[in-house]
Amino acid sequence: MMYYANNKHLLQLPMNTALTSQRRIRVFTVGISAACSLYFLAALVAEPLRTFALDTETVEVEVTIEGAIGMACDGDYDGTVGSGETVSLGTITYFGDTSAYSHNRAAHCRVHTNNVLGYTVSWLVASGSGGMSTGHLISQYEDVIQAFGTSSTVSPNFAREWQLTPAGNTDDSRWGGRVSSTSSGTAVSTAMDFGTDGGTEKWSRVATGSSVAIRTSTAPSQGGLLGDIIRVGFRVQVGALKSQPTGVYSTTVTLTASANT
Repeated sequence: MMYYANNKHLLQLPMNTALTSQRRIRVFTVGISAACSLYFLAALVAEPLRTFALDTETVEVEVTIEGAIGMACDGDYDGTVGSGETVSLGTITYFGDTSAYSHNRAAHCRVHTNNVLGYTVSWLVASGSGGMSTGHLISQYEDVIQAFGTSSTVSPNFAREWQLTPAGNTDDSRWGGRVSSTSSGTAVSTAMDFGTDGGTEKWSRVATGSSVAIRTSTAPSQGGLLGDIIRVGFRVQVGALKSQPTGVYSTTVTLTASANT
């Protein structure tokens, strides 16, 4: 007898019963499937598990961040920056004082640096612009307003309260500068501490010959376009008994930001 399985029943066929061609194909297909299933089952059970061969490599990701420093100054307090802008101290009629520090009479400089040790800002009267090693303000007619103090009372490395020289002298004219207390950073030394705006203000003559540090920071500047702000103000006074010739008096001050080392 021959047994043949269909979808639901086990059929018993006589031995001499012939299968149709469709049934032969189906029997052959079922046989092949069963053989494949048995092979894979034997491979999983009888053979140890094997992994495919691997090859592992690594790569290094690297970037170099260079140290940099930059400074841009707004001299005319109009919100834009540019080298060579003019800090206007206004007009003095015969005699007078441009008075205490004001944002309107200052250079507003933004320092940008990623140096972890910070930066230092220095100033210097450009060579020749204030007279040979004098730091004067000079008019178009070659008349001068002398630098604040004298070598015996105020040097470029020392700040003090504003006064004409000697104290109380009204037959004198002077100009000087200071760093605003609203600036970022700190004083470079006790001697060069410019005090508080509108209160204990101190002033100094702007350096000649070689730069003098006026402000420092021991940390990088603030990020982005903001940076750190350094405000450097200037002042002129002409005494009541001083006959200062008319003219437009000026000089060129160089401000430099250097990375601390």
